[in-house]
Amino acid sequence: MDTKPSTFYHPQQVKDINAAESGVQNSDLTPEALMAAARAETGLERFGDECFLPGLQALCESLVNDAPLNAFGRLHMQQNAIGFLKNRLLANACFEAHPEILERKLVAPVIIVGPHRSGTTRMQRMMSADPQLSHLRTWEGFNFGPRPELPNLGAAERREEVKGFLTAVDALYPGALVGHPMDADWAEEELHLLDSSWCGFSPLGLYSGIDSYYQWFMNSDKTAAYEYMAKLLKLISWSRGEPEHKRWVLKNPQHMLNLDVLLKVFPDAKIVFTHRDPLKTVASVMSLMWHFAVQHTNDNCRAPVRDLWLDFCEQAARRCIDARTHIAADQQLDVYYEEMNADWRAAMRRVYEFAGLEWNAHTEQAMDSWLTQSEKENHHGGHRYSLSDFGLTEQQVDARMMFARERYKIPYERKTASLPLAA
Repeated sequence: MDTKPSTFYHPQQVKDINAAESGVQNSDLTPEALMAAARAETGLERFGDECFLPGLQALCESLVNDAPLNAFGRLHMQQNAIGFLKNRLLANACFEAHPEILERKLVAPVIIVGPHRSGTTRMQRMMSADPQLSHLRTWEGFNFGPRPELPNLGAAERREEVKGFLTAVDALYPGALVGHPMDADWAEEELHLLDSSWCGFSPLGLYSGIDSYYQWFMNSDKTAAYEYMAKLLKLISWSRGEPEHKRWVLKNPQHMLNLDVLLKVFPDAKIVFTHRDPLKTVASVMSLMWHFAVQHTNDNCRAPVRDLWLDFCEQAARRCIDARTHIAADQQLDVYYEEMNADWRAAMRRVYEFAGLEWNAHTEQAMDSWLTQSEKENHHGGHRYSLSDFGLTEQQVDARMMFARERYKIPYERKTASLPLAA
């Protein structure tokens, strides 16, 4: 296992922030202080739905009591939290001014669910090339709060802020965007909408050693957070001026843990389950999460990242298998990573038939163009990962994940795929 301290991997910008840590050493990482800062920056008072408080409280306590945060980690948490709280204030102001938003319908969304790194991003971004479907854009996920004092509710300004943010991410987290490429205008998972309730998995990847928050996360009822996510999807489609009957294509690996809640909120959803060799998905997700967590601590965090994410992968698979026994057969479809690699057209035609969507020459061409461009720009070809970096062997992962391999007859993946290795 890699035993170098995290400081070995810090870029100069992170080293500079940690060296000048006096300004953030005593950052007040309490819900009260973070909420006060968001109110001061927006001039707004009412959050409306405060379902976010239990998650924010659990995370703050875990970061203060458990996590070996460095100065950059404290600063990141503070600014990240204030950003989401500001967006919640802005969203609530819009809900109050336009209560008709909440009356909009979300009709039969297509929701892609599968382990991290099993092709969920690739499938969503392919389907997002089809204009008959709505998808969440990255800038909308991070900056969902409308700004009514600006033209077009501040869409241009919000998008530019996220473009700047992603440029900073590329510099501050070397390797992270290689593992999961992002662009302000690309399709992105609704994880970030759940993150605004501190019920998304992002904190688990951003900060190592947050054991008490992890326990809260795995055992908490996320119904209110999912309901708020649905409200935000209505807000986003309303902001765009889209017809409410236009269907969404969504995706989030976390839904494996919360299928019962997902279907409570989206009862007519069509769910596509993706599958890939656990030896690949486990190694890849550990590597991706480490690229973020390593910047927020000075300690070696390989073991904490390994232990949390191996457990997450196992628990998500077990809960998903159990929950699927209660889902109607016509609401679920299985698609395999190697099936997509071998003949993506055939696989996607199956998805479209299952979802009741029209498959036509325009749809096929749009997806083909996305794949061609993605491969040309090598969006997904540079991520390298190894179980040995985390002190794991294939036998150890198989011992934890064989139940999933056997349940879905997932083959071992021994060769490089012919398509871009999207998450």
